[in-house]
Amino acid sequence: MRIEVKNLRHVYSPGTDSAVEALRDVSLSVEGGEILGVVGGTGSGKSTLVVHMNLLLEPTSGEVLIDGMDARAMKKSELRRRVGLVFQFPESALFAPTVEEDVAFGPCRLGLDEEEVRRRVSETLGMLGISHLASRSPHALSGGEKRRVAIAGVLAMGPEAIVLDEPTAGLDPATREELLDVVRGLKNAGMSVVIVSHDLDEIAEVADRVCLMERGEAKAVGAPEDVFYEHPENAPDTVRAALAVGERLPGVGRPVRFAETVEVLERVMGG
Repeated sequence: MRIEVKNLRHVYSPGTDSAVEALRDVSLSVEGGEILGVVGGTGSGKSTLVVHMNLLLEPTSGEVLIDGMDARAMKKSELRRRVGLVFQFPESALFAPTVEEDVAFGPCRLGLDEEEVRRRVSETLGMLGISHLASRSPHALSGGEKRRVAIAGVLAMGPEAIVLDEPTAGLDPATREELLDVVRGLKNAGMSVVIVSHDLDEIAEVADRVCLMERGEAKAVGAPEDVFYEHPENAPDTVRAALAVGERLPGVGRPVRFAETVEVLERVMGG
């Protein structure tokens, strides 16, 4: 699936003294099998941007296109099935007595038969590595397990794209890395993935392209090395380290991911 936003603008409380222009003329796309990382400071418009992708929030002006079709011409139920949205701390919405029932809730609402619902639940739990939790109460799980159950509930709806708003917030480093592996797996399965994060190092590890938001505008959109090296004030530690060494030693280049950066720095400094 291809998601495209064109000249997107959003104003909160328009026509009032408290009106706030949260998005200004934002244009970008997300391709199938791609991870787009959205970064920026608090109030930069990150979350406002991504909730437009399934029209949970409608634009003041501009367009959202799904495979070239105006999203406003689609049924909201179909649009939100095709573009799944996982909010920050989604585990707060878990409610069913068991994990299996919680994940089955969405597919049941689609009117699918019992066999198809069971298949989707089993497949999704397996994809996220939590099949062994099917009969457990979601409220008795760890934070990372709850996060996976919440994501499974969205994936069981059969989306072609998924938007993840701060999916690793509050998780320990090991659980965070496991969840990033899940994100990589979604991309490898051909899904369009949008991930919002304040953690620049996290985005450096998984994103194919990056959108840097600032004061409601897309300040830069492109390959991670292009965005981060052109805007070092908004770059992960790997880029900062490479820039510092590169000022003194030739051949550092523009590594972004941690392993790449360590390899380059070892080679250059060792020489």
